[in-house]
Amino acid sequence: MLLWLLGIAIFVLLWYALWQSSPKGGFGVLIGLPFAWYFSRFMTPYVTGMETIPIWLPPLPLAIIATTLFVFGAITWFRADKLSPPRQRESHDEDHGQGHH
Repeated sequence: MLLWLLGIAIFVLLWYALWQSSPKGGFGVLIGLPFAWYFSRFMTPYVTGMETIPIWLPPLPLAIIATTLFVFGAITWFRADKLSPPRQRESHDEDHGQGHH
């Protein structure tokens, strides 16, 4: 029990430091922990050997990553028309080694 409380205290201190340096990161941890807890409860029967591992479970992380990258790519593709045009450099009359005399 003491070791568990020590782990919680260390986690809270690390989370506080993250929140101070990056509030978005701290908020992400705050939101992500309940999801991680839920999925750990879902995975427990498979990890302990009480259930057989379904065929779709091992490639699931790769499928999630690929789907996420695809969605972000599609969002970027559709929003590309709304981006401002790139700035062009100002041309100077200086010779930059182009061989003009």
